Amino acid sequence: MGVRGLTSYIAQRAEIYLKPYELHSTALVIDGDNLSCNLYKDVAGSYSAFGGDYDDFYRAVVQFFQVLAECNIRPYVLMDGGYEERKLRTVSTRLRGKISVIKKINPNASITLFPLHLKEVFVDAVRDCGVPVMRCVFEADDELAALARKLNCPVLSYDSDFYIHNVKYIPLITLTVKVLTKQVKDKNNGKQKDSRDLRRNEAKNVEKRTKANKIVAGIQTSEQTAIPKGNTKTYKYLDCCIYRVSHLCGRSTLSPEKLPLFAALLGNDYIARGAFKNFFAAGMGKAGRSRKLKIQQKRIAVILTWLKEETAESALAKVLSRLKKNQRESLTSQVNAAISGYSNELCHAYDFFEEHYDNAFPYIEPASEDELSDEEELASVNENISDGEEIEDQEEAENQEEEQQDEEPAENQEADSGEDEEEEETEEVEVEDKTLLFPQWFLDKLYPAHLSRYFVDLMYLRKYINNPQIEHFPFHDSNELALPILNYVFSLLHHVEGAKTEPEIDVEGSPLPIEFSYLTRALRVTNVRYIKIPIEKEPAYAFEPANPDPRHLRAVFEANIPYVDTEKLFSKLDELPEDLRLYFLAIIYWLHRSEHCDLVHLHALILSLLVLRTIDVKIPAEREEKAFRKRFGKTLKAERAVRNKEAAEGVKRGIKPALLELSIPDRMEHVPKSDCYLTQERLLPHFHMQEIFKKKFDLYSTTVIHAFAEFQAVVYQLNGLNSLLDFPLLSPRMNQLYCGAFLYNMYDLLRNRADVRYHVENFLLPDSKMMNDFYCYLYDWCAEFIPHWKRLEVDQTAVKAQQKKRLKKQRQATRKAEAKESNADPNADMVKDADPEEEFFDLNNKFCALKVA
Repeated sequence: MGVRGLTSYIAQRAEIYLKPYELHSTALVIDGDNLSCNLYKDVAGSYSAFGGDYDDFYRAVVQFFQVLAECNIRPYVLMDGGYEERKLRTVSTRLRGKISVIKKINPNASITLFPLHLKEVFVDAVRDCGVPVMRCVFEADDELAALARKLNCPVLSYDSDFYIHNVKYIPLITLTVKVLTKQVKDKNNGKQKDSRDLRRNEAKNVEKRTKANKIVAGIQTSEQTAIPKGNTKTYKYLDCCIYRVSHLCGRSTLSPEKLPLFAALLGNDYIARGAFKNFFAAGMGKAGRSRKLKIQQKRIAVILTWLKEETAESALAKVLSRLKKNQRESLTSQVNAAISGYSNELCHAYDFFEEHYDNAFPYIEPASEDELSDEEELASVNENISDGEEIEDQEEAENQEEEQQDEEPAENQEADSGEDEEEEETEEVEVEDKTLLFPQWFLDKLYPAHLSRYFVDLMYLRKYINNPQIEHFPFHDSNELALPILNYVFSLLHHVEGAKTEPEIDVEGSPLPIEFSYLTRALRVTNVRYIKIPIEKEPAYAFEPANPDPRHLRAVFEANIPYVDTEKLFSKLDELPEDLRLYFLAIIYWLHRSEHCDLVHLHALILSLLVLRTIDVKIPAEREEKAFRKRFGKTLKAERAVRNKEAAEGVKRGIKPALLELSIPDRMEHVPKSDCYLTQERLLPHFHMQEIFKKKFDLYSTTVIHAFAEFQAVVYQLNGLNSLLDFPLLSPRMNQLYCGAFLYNMYDLLRNRADVRYHVENFLLPDSKMMNDFYCYLYDWCAEFIPHWKRLEVDQTAVKAQQKKRLKKQRQATRKAEAKESNADPNADMVKDADPEEEFFDLNNKFCALKVA
């Protein structure tokens, strides 16, 4: 959740609080959501304005975990679950911030916007690397800390909460993802100690990277190094910095039992900044007048100085004494909730990894004597704080009779009111193990990260937070197209066979509809709107979580796409490769439901999956043109020479007879590498943002992006339903299907072509007959289900544009011919007809007669 201002405070004093550390041969607990966002931020750059380049992001994640494996590091990835009720206010504020960014989107801006399928692609990459991964019920911070304490290993994240948790914490900002090699000097090298402080230049580098918010500048594996002679042993490691709670408490500034209150006073996602406004104004005085430090940095320094002279009980009592009486009880519950989060010891991740992975914990180091003493000291925090809480509870009980609070419902407001949030908080604090709030069948599907995090919100809060994509602001949000699928998912969750949710009864005795709140952007304004969406109708078939009926997928199409023969559609799915079936179901749904897509969007989607699914699998993925030609230039030159020679001799390249016996989809495994090299050379410029956008970014069209955003939403919701049904169809691998920048450029290239298929065959895929056949095969499969109102054989607008271009070229050729004739020599005919042996006498030259024969 983050403690405000603490990251910058630590970075500015890195030489005091951070110690250099060599990361190798150990377990490592990783904050998956944090790592995925920061990796994407470094990989995507300005290309996030096109809806997500999942291919580049996937490769970056794989390279990151390959580097960890090279240093014998055993990672454990934990993903966030749903939101807690008390965090909804912060969620609404952040949602409003994202909406304002989308409204003013600029492809040249440095702001990174995370695409819809980011976390799913990250989980796919983690699984492909063989790394244990688990999705928590709510935020993963407490599970991360508990698992790290059990394994006695560091936590890798970039969350200031871990400066308060009693764990070894490696800030992601300090990790250099470059494999280094070092000689083993002694046997106990694996057990590192904080041998030295950071040097001044190292501390400055930490502060600089924190301000720049640059996490991974470049992932580099170890180069070939000379093997040392003799019996000298070496080990590989990653350079980073480590933080322990003792670094903050070891200078007599703060004792461990005051850490939760220190974090609460600074504020986090659960406690508003202004909650302690009166206390700071009256109880602590001014925070100083230095202009070099921000207000929050001054506040941290003042709090540390003040807490140095106070005990945990007296500090909490003084804080509450400066608050209004009607705020004390609710604020105490918020502080207690924060404290319980920092001192949580429940760890479901350990049991899950031990049960589902072989040899799950190869590295478990016993705690050293220093660490054990720190743990015992921090273990007394709960007892000391709980005694202080009892005293405060007694004081509040005496004043409860005098207090009267007016509560207002906040369901239709922009954000939930503080009173409502605080009331539900107290209920949450009473349940220590929050997994008990969910049925076991749901946890069995959630823990392996098969379900997305929004399933927890639908089950627990009955809410869906729609994070906006890059889309056209005047249009309705892109997820609105897929709301019927989301509604069906919500209906399944509350119509489980044997455990159906019973509707509540109103005052008149009538049943109230079972509904969920849909949080999304308002139309045309930078605001959040709340929509109540009831269950439209009960599921078409019974839902048994242990053995779900795959016909639920078909029921969604039958109910929402009346112009498609659903029976025929699902029977023809067998003609497609297994990994493309759900993806093409989403395409058909999108073509029928979207008002903003056309057939050019379809052509672009097919070309994208053709390139990513075929070429990137056959040859190394290289997106820079110079690097590609430098790496494969000789191969390209040789293959081009061979094909030019064959063309000159009239030899036509074809497909081998043995491959002709296979179906077109099955042939794709046998595409020659030479075809991939030549085709990639043609298509490589389309993976980059057009240069014109750097000069005239207003040419960037969000209406084109909006149609692709709607398609992503359909894939996202269909895949969610598919995962709830235990994957009757394979989940689409978006890293092999979708590249936002390439899709945009393909659409821009093909939109004015009179015959798109002709252009693809002769200008984009002329070097590979097999790829072109597969492209035509996929388009023909879709053509049968394209809605009749979009079946335009030839785009008349494109035809007219082509005719204009052709006439313009003809006029230009005529003008050039006329100009050539007008500038010709008038005596050219005489010179042409003259006998070359006959002597020429120029009458205009008086010296011509003196010519010597």
